[in-house]
Amino acid sequence: MLKIFWEIKVKKISKSIKIKLFTTYFLSIIFPSIILVLGSFFFFKKTLDYWIKEYIEEKFITQFMKAEDYYKDTERELLIKGQNIIKNYISKTKRVKSKVLRERYRYFSDLDSIEVYTYSGDLYKKTYSSDIKEKLGIPPSILDKIKNEQIPQTQISTIDSKILIRVFIPCKDKNGKNFILATGKILDLSKFSNNQGIPEKKYLKIFKKFLMLAGFSVLLLIIFIGIWVGSKIGRNLTEPLQNLLLATQKISQKDYQLENLPLGEISEDEIGMLIKSFKDMAKKIKEYEDELKRYNDYLITILNHLPIGILIFNKNLQIKYFNESLKNLLKTYDFEDIDHFLELLNLRELISSVDLTIPFYKSFELTKNDKEIFLGITVIKLESKELEFMFIIENLEEKENLKKLSLWKEVALRIAHEIKNPLTPIKLSVERLKKQLEKNLEGEKKEILLKTTYTIEKYIEELKKLATDFYYFSKTPPLNLEKWNLLESLIEVIDLYEFAYPKVNFNIRAEDDAECFFDKFQFKRIWINLIDNCIKAMNGEGIIDILINRKNNEVIIEIKDTGEGISEEIQEKIAKGDIIKLKELGTGLIMVYSIIKLHHGTFQVKKNHPKGTHFIITLPCKPNKV
Repeated sequence: MLKIFWEIKVKKISKSIKIKLFTTYFLSIIFPSIILVLGSFFFFKKTLDYWIKEYIEEKFITQFMKAEDYYKDTERELLIKGQNIIKNYISKTKRVKSKVLRERYRYFSDLDSIEVYTYSGDLYKKTYSSDIKEKLGIPPSILDKIKNEQIPQTQISTIDSKILIRVFIPCKDKNGKNFILATGKILDLSKFSNNQGIPEKKYLKIFKKFLMLAGFSVLLLIIFIGIWVGSKIGRNLTEPLQNLLLATQKISQKDYQLENLPLGEISEDEIGMLIKSFKDMAKKIKEYEDELKRYNDYLITILNHLPIGILIFNKNLQIKYFNESLKNLLKTYDFEDIDHFLELLNLRELISSVDLTIPFYKSFELTKNDKEIFLGITVIKLESKELEFMFIIENLEEKENLKKLSLWKEVALRIAHEIKNPLTPIKLSVERLKKQLEKNLEGEKKEILLKTTYTIEKYIEELKKLATDFYYFSKTPPLNLEKWNLLESLIEVIDLYEFAYPKVNFNIRAEDDAECFFDKFQFKRIWINLIDNCIKAMNGEGIIDILINRKNNEVIIEIKDTGEGISEEIQEKIAKGDIIKLKELGTGLIMVYSIIKLHHGTFQVKKNHPKGTHFIITLPCKPNKV
C-alpha cells in the first residue's frame, strides 16, 4: 500500500487506472470478507446461545431446582394467565397490539414477559419488564413441538443468575391466523444456593473470545492477500497501458518508430491482443501517412501540370498555393510578381464582393505591355478544416485566336470557292473560241489568236493554283494521331465548364473509356466549340447529355442539349457537307466539321426530342491515313 501511495506522490502515468483497479479489487475482497467473517461469528454465537447455552442453563437449573417444586406452581399460573389472555383478547381481536398486552395484562397479571410469535418463529408482538434487556426468541425445538403436537410447552432459562420460566401456548386471532403466545415469569434462585455463577459459562466466554480472535486473524489474512493480489494485478495491467500511452504520444508527434518501447511480449490475453492491434494500427497509420504524402505529391504534380492556373487563398486572403501554369502565365505577360497580378485584377476585392455559395465565373480583358490578355477566372469556396478560396485562371488567348483563325479560314474558303467557280466556264469558253476562230484565221491573225488564248489559259491555271492554295490554307494543320481516351479528353473540358456554369448539368454515360487514335489537341477544340454552342443555345441553364459507345469498330459520341434547337435547313447543309454556308452557325462549327472529316469520321446534327439539338460524331477505332 505504501508503494501505491508513493506512485501517487510521484505522479506516474499509470497512477489513475492502477488506483482504480486496486481500490475496486480491494473493496470487492474486503467487504465480502468482513460480511463473511462477521456472519460466521454471529452464526456460531447464535448456535452457542441456542444449543450450548441452553444445555448449560438446563444443567444449572437441574442443579439448583432438584429439591424445589414451587416452579411448577409458577408454570401452572403462567398457563392459566396465558389462556385468559387468549380467551379475552387475542381470539377476539383482528390485530394484536403490544400496548394492550402491556397495560391490560402484564401490569395487572404480574408477568415479566408477554410475547406473540408467528408459526415461522418470528416475533410478532412483545412486552418485557425492566429485568429483561433483550429479545428472547423461541427455541427451534419448542417451535417444532408446538407445530406438531399443538399443546403448550414450557422453557426454563437464566437471566443474570435468575430463572425465567416461559409457557408457550398455540392460539388463533379473530381472523383464524395461527400464533404462539408466550407468558414469562422471573424467579430469583440466588437464595437457594451459595454459588453465584455458572462454571460452564466461563468456558463459553473463553470459546467465544477464541472464535472472535480466529475470525479477526482470518480477516487480516484475507486483507493481506487482497492487497498483494490487487497490487500484482494492477501492475500487470497498468505497465503495458503506460507503455501504450507513451506510444500514442510518439504517434501524435508523427514518430512511428515503436521498436524501442518496452511493450513486452505479446500474450494471448486481452492486453496482448490490445498491444498487437495497437502495433498493427501504428503500422497502418504510417502506411497511410506515406500514402497521403505520395498522394499530396501526386496532386501537386497534377496541379503544376494543368494547362490552367490554380491559385488558393486562406480565410485571411493570404496566398497559400499557386501552380506552375500560373507562374508561366505571369512570366509570359511580364507581371512583376503574383501580388502585382492580384492588384491589377482586384481579385481579393472580388472575393468579398460576390456570393460564393455557388462557383462564380468572370472573364477579364486587359492590356499589358501592348499585349491583349484574355482571362477567364472561376472562384470557388473550399469547405475544409479552414475556409479557403480557389481561383481557376484560364488563358483565353488560344480560344480568341482560334475564333480569329476560323474567320480567316472561312474567308479563305469563300475566296477559293468564288475564284474556282467562274474559272471553268471561262476556260471552256476560251477553248471553244479558239477552235472556232482557228479554222478561219491564218497567218499573223492566227498567231495572235493562239498567243492570246495561251496567255488566257496560263493565267486561268495560275488562278486555279491560287484557289487551291487558299483551300489548303483553310484546312487544319496535319494531325498528330496518338492513342488516347476520348472520355478523359471530354471530361477534362467539362470540368472547366462545370465550374463556370453551375446551372448546366452534364450527364455522361459511357460503355468504356472510348480509347482510339485521334489528335488530342484538335479534339479539345471540338469539345470546346460544341459545348459552347450548347450552353449558348440554353442561355447558360439546362442539361447536356453525353453518350459514348462502340459499334462495328467505331466510337460513337452523342451530345444532346435542351436549348432552342436547330432548323432543318442547317441540318441539310451539314448533311450535304456544304461547309461554306455553315457560317450561319459560326466558324466554330466549320472547324468541328473539318477536324472530324480529317479523322475520317462523320458529323451529324439532328433535332433533340422533345427539345434541343443532337450532335452525333463517329470515329474509326483504328487510324486511317490522313
